[in-house]
Amino acid sequence: MQRPVPLALLLVFFLLPSAEAQDDPFTFDQVTAMAQQLAGQPYKDVPAIEGDMHNLSYDHYRALRARSDRALWGGTKSLFHVEFFPAGFIYDKPVKIGLVDNGKVSPVSISADEFDFSDTGLKTPPKDLALAGFKLTYPLNRKDKFDEIGAFLGASYFRVIGRGQVYGASARGLAIDTATAKPEEFPTFRQFWIMKPGDGKSTITVWALLDSPSATGAYSFSIVPGKRTVVDCHAVLFMRNDVGLLGIAPLTSMFFAGKASPPRDDYRPEIHDSDGLFLSTGKGEEIWRPLQNPTALAVSSFTDTNPKGFGLLQRERDFNQYQDSAAKLERRPSLWVEPKAGWGDGEVRLVEIPSKAETNDNIVAFWVSKWPAKKGERKEYDYRLSALDDEAALSSQARVVATRQGAVWNETGVRRFVIEFQGGKLAALPADQKVEANVSLSSGKLRRSHVEALPGQKAWRLFLEVEPQEKKAVDMRAFLTLKDQRVSETWSQVWQP
Repeated sequence: MQRPVPLALLLVFFLLPSAEAQDDPFTFDQVTAMAQQLAGQPYKDVPAIEGDMHNLSYDHYRALRARSDRALWGGTKSLFHVEFFPAGFIYDKPVKIGLVDNGKVSPVSISADEFDFSDTGLKTPPKDLALAGFKLTYPLNRKDKFDEIGAFLGASYFRVIGRGQVYGASARGLAIDTATAKPEEFPTFRQFWIMKPGDGKSTITVWALLDSPSATGAYSFSIVPGKRTVVDCHAVLFMRNDVGLLGIAPLTSMFFAGKASPPRDDYRPEIHDSDGLFLSTGKGEEIWRPLQNPTALAVSSFTDTNPKGFGLLQRERDFNQYQDSAAKLERRPSLWVEPKAGWGDGEVRLVEIPSKAETNDNIVAFWVSKWPAKKGERKEYDYRLSALDDEAALSSQARVVATRQGAVWNETGVRRFVIEFQGGKLAALPADQKVEANVSLSSGKLRRSHVEALPGQKAWRLFLEVEPQEKKAVDMRAFLTLKDQRVSETWSQVWQP
């Protein structure tokens, strides 16, 4: 006689309820209950697949394409189609995916005939394929063409783009112990549920179950594509263990070289998916921190209470600053996080990791609560994530559009920083107006500073000449004023002599 399988074991293996077995509609509360139950169980990793799919190279896995004519909801009146990623390459741990239609769940399975294997190097397509994730398509740029607008693939990573954009920076469900003395955990979305949207509806909802050695979570993502693609995120977290650093709404990007970077043997002036961290604080201050590719790991903290928003932005939108027609760096999205309720005391933390290749995502930003996460706790976070390219709309004052630096002739050790501001009240100011700078340094000495209007540019430049104190890092902050009234955001930068 076969023994019944305990409920806890079912949850560990994430078995999908069948449509026939369901009496009550499947709801997000059930996903939350799964996450809570899972947090009470010892962590069990999902075994990786083996065989040809696991051994695919990066290029061969990228060459594996879903057949668009086999897309889910293709040929219907739905504005959304779904295509699936098979497990393979580094995405070698299978996930479960269910479709929810009128509260009834049906599991997704895939077969080799849904994909084009011709450029993968495989002589014959595999007989059995597991799921690794999925992507969503939508008539984003043209009514007669379905474009990719979002994808969930790998750990808890997901990406979204708006109209006219191409993939760049990505988001994550959760970050744990990033850039700390402890090994970083990478929580994983183990299971997804995709809600079938009504015909002609422009919103699609995805639920996800997250798991890691230290935490579990239930996530809801309500996605609305458009000029700005908007994702309303709701996360319910359960602590399996104490967590030293719990990163909420993590964003990940690449910064290899910018205006202030050392000379390189490369025809491209700049190489980055994002060029700065922008913050709108709970007190109403707007702060811009230009990104760097540092020589050593750099971690910066911006203490705040109830932040209005933070994000990794791509402000440089001029192709001439990149000269890369293949990568289309000027079209990479800016990712902007807006908390929907007060997140209390904490900090936005920026991590910059040294990188010798533009293929590495070396920038991370997230929110960290002042209060540590303890075993057994339940935490909830609601926020809106936007993929946008109208960064100026986020700023209420003149914003930083360029940061440059260089040596000062005949003054050993002194560094000149040149910060260009544009927009806001500055755009209409005559060049003879007395715009001044408010500058503060954590150490060292401000040797000189002055502000000047750029001819014909509707922009103003701030020049700072800074002498360090021995080799001590200098945390610099500056903003512009007119008649003692602030007219710009705050420029913030750390210089390591």
